[in-house]
Amino acid sequence: MSAMTSTHPMSRVSTGKIALLVTLMTESVFFATLLVAYAALREQVGWDVSQTLARLSIPIFNSAVLLLSALAAWWSGNAIRKGEQAGLRRGLLIALLLGLVFVAGQIYEFNSAGLSISDQAFGGVFFTLMGFHAVHVLAGVVFLALNLMRAYLGDFSAEQYEAVEVGNWFWYYVTAVWAVLFAALYLV
Repeated sequence: MSAMTSTHPMSRVSTGKIALLVTLMTESVFFATLLVAYAALREQVGWDVSQTLARLSIPIFNSAVLLLSALAAWWSGNAIRKGEQAGLRRGLLIALLLGLVFVAGQIYEFNSAGLSISDQAFGGVFFTLMGFHAVHVLAGVVFLALNLMRAYLGDFSAEQYEAVEVGNWFWYYVTAVWAVLFAALYLV
């Protein structure tokens, strides 16, 4: 058998996966641009993070929740590759619920951050970064919810699970972006 052919059902990269990767690359450029603007404005304004941002307990809690949700999504992907429907459903449900907890935590943090979107350009960039990430989290939650509904309908098997994989890739991306934002906004 040649290297170009394979009997494994997921051996060929699909157009859906390629489209997701291209989209995530362009989104990464946008996030990077906003982070550079944030850093430049932060230096100009001389903004003291420790005095105006909410205590680190909320962002640390949110980070833990999002990391656990990514772990649950990973668990769901491993389960369906083994044909374990219950594990798929359980992992997607946990990831979805933790994603919603993260969103609630973000809403709480937005209300207690000590910044407003009208705080010169700096507040605008901060909220644009956080808001853009929040939109991605909500899109990921929708993706997880759709995959969970499809899992309950029996649409996935050990041979057919690409939507789960693509949805999980997006969720991992959302988690990775949060790790970068957390470091840039709260630790630097």
